[in-house]
Amino acid sequence: MSFSLIKDGFEIHRGVCEGALLEALRDEADSVAALAGSACVRHLRSRSTVFRELAIAGSVYAFLPRDVKPVRSILFDKTSAENWPVAWHQDLTICVTEENVIDGYGPWSHKDGVPHVQPPIELLRNMITFRLHLDDTPESNGALRVIPGSHEWGRISTESLADLDKEDAVTCECNAGDVVLMSPLILHSSRRSVAPARRRVIHYEYARIYDLHPRLHWFEEADAG
Repeated sequence: MSFSLIKDGFEIHRGVCEGALLEALRDEADSVAALAGSACVRHLRSRSTVFRELAIAGSVYAFLPRDVKPVRSILFDKTSAENWPVAWHQDLTICVTEENVIDGYGPWSHKDGVPHVQPPIELLRNMITFRLHLDDTPESNGALRVIPGSHEWGRISTESLADLDKEDAVTCECNAGDVVLMSPLILHSSRRSVAPARRRVIHYEYARIYDLHPRLHWFEEADAG
């Protein structure tokens, strides 16, 4: 069965990256993760010229609208020692350079000392997440799970999540080099791996820069150049 980013909130593209490039990205991911000392490395583009250039490469933009730019980058590196489950959620926050009181923006939080805020939902609707798998990720290795169409449900409160029907969830099993495109508003989760192996994922978020309120500035736009 095929899925559509517009209709279902996600889609999978097979074999986007392979061969020497895939191996080079794995090596770079290992170097960055070792230097950061973390299995979840935020602001990836500021840490690596390779991943900064990949985020704006033509091979990536072949899947994206021309008017979006990278605004967040993360390396996830699950291993048998770092094997965590992720509960059902939407990606509702963006990271910016400063905190300002602006109608429609809030609540505010901080991660790694960087201000994060929930923006108006229209901004989120125009964002796209690009996830490049550097390793095979079957269901047994904590593959991403999504609920097709849930990106159309709006902002879902934490209290409502437990009552939502998740029987139609789809597991996005991927091979190394596959890409998942998704809306940040789609409900998604991942289980703890039952057969843990490397599960490195490059996670880029793209947005229309001009959708952000003029009194705010994207953190990674300034951070990564």
